[in-house]
Amino acid sequence: MTHIDYIKTMLNIKDDNVFFYDNCLEIVKIKGVETKVFNAYLTYTPDCCPKCGCINESSDDIIKWDFKKNCKIKITKVCGYNAIIKLDKQRFYCKHCKKTFTASTSIVDFHKQISNDTNLNIKLELMHKGTEKDIARRNNVSTNHVNRILDSIAIDKLVKNNGFLPEILGIDEFKATKDTKSKMALIIVDQVRANIFDINNSRLSKDIESYFKMYSKKERDKVKYITVDLYKPYYKLLKKLFRNAVLIPDRFHIVLQVRDALDKTRIKLCVKSNPNYKKLKKYWKLILKAEDELSEKKKYSKCFKKDVSQIDIVTYLINTNEEFYNTYQIYQGILKAVSNRDKEKFLNILYHHNKNISRYMKKALRTFKNMEEYIVNAFDYDYSNGITEGMNNLIKQIKHIACGYRKFKHLKARVMLIKGLLNPIIEN
Repeated sequence: MTHIDYIKTMLNIKDDNVFFYDNCLEIVKIKGVETKVFNAYLTYTPDCCPKCGCINESSDDIIKWDFKKNCKIKITKVCGYNAIIKLDKQRFYCKHCKKTFTASTSIVDFHKQISNDTNLNIKLELMHKGTEKDIARRNNVSTNHVNRILDSIAIDKLVKNNGFLPEILGIDEFKATKDTKSKMALIIVDQVRANIFDINNSRLSKDIESYFKMYSKKERDKVKYITVDLYKPYYKLLKKLFRNAVLIPDRFHIVLQVRDALDKTRIKLCVKSNPNYKKLKKYWKLILKAEDELSEKKKYSKCFKKDVSQIDIVTYLINTNEEFYNTYQIYQGILKAVSNRDKEKFLNILYHHNKNISRYMKKALRTFKNMEEYIVNAFDYDYSNGITEGMNNLIKQIKHIACGYRKFKHLKARVMLIKGLLNPIIEN
């Protein structure tokens, strides 16, 4: 192998028509950054004229016509240095049409200055968590260039997965970008593969219906289970779209309803005129904790000015107000019922509870009664929205790392790339 072959291998140049000069490498400062510059030239004998299409058979057809010099091509970094190829491109003159044209190479597209390898590396980096600014810096390109590549990937398709739906779906909404139709976007998760199925631009009922009706009725009838939160409009719509599916409310959201009700009851008592104001404010986590997890070990408390256990603290605080006490008992009862999948205990609490409870807890229990036919499914089946919530958390991380996204299609493309649902190398 010659020194030219070694350089080509190192720079991943597969074009046989590119040749390097003897003293091809120089290190120069470009905008204050040390850059490795490789000097090369491109030449070959063309088969035909791209202008008029005449076949090149001899020097009577096409001849070489000097060079188009110093064409700068940005390539991927070499040993941590920014790198550029200064490529002198051969020009040709066609004697038939009297026009000139320039040699082309697979290193870079026509009229472009950033190599195809660099663009490929950017696409691969977009498949990992990170900001577009960092990706641009690592590849020695502008942030706008990275943004343009992401925009070219973010071409939405109407029907996903060739029109097939998974047997178990998870549905939830999340706050996406300002250009979403309803402020909140809808995430659809394939519970079988434990991965995102699709992300819809709107959570409005008409948009959800329009989306799922892109799939055939036969395909929708194959869906067996759908996990969803306690947002009631979803249930009526999903029952209409998926006739054979069992709708399962997420157990976490059942607990969240009574948890929020208890916490709002505590906050209502947190007024400065209340002698227990500081205690209620400081020990809010203990009040929301499951009874079985409270410690009996005593420690000194500044609020109580003596050694007290977690059980002592909670017992004291809930007994300061009868309504608060009754609300707490319902919360703990539902917590245990959900944890043990005890449907009978849950229904017993729902219909045979102390009436002297806070209005927040009354509202939560009223919600459960209105949705009883679906809530019992949460006790009968093992499925939950845990995977969906995990995907929501991933999206929040991606948004946080990037300091937010302006366009929904860009956010969706990054999520799909990171989860391996889009292959930018094949699709673009």
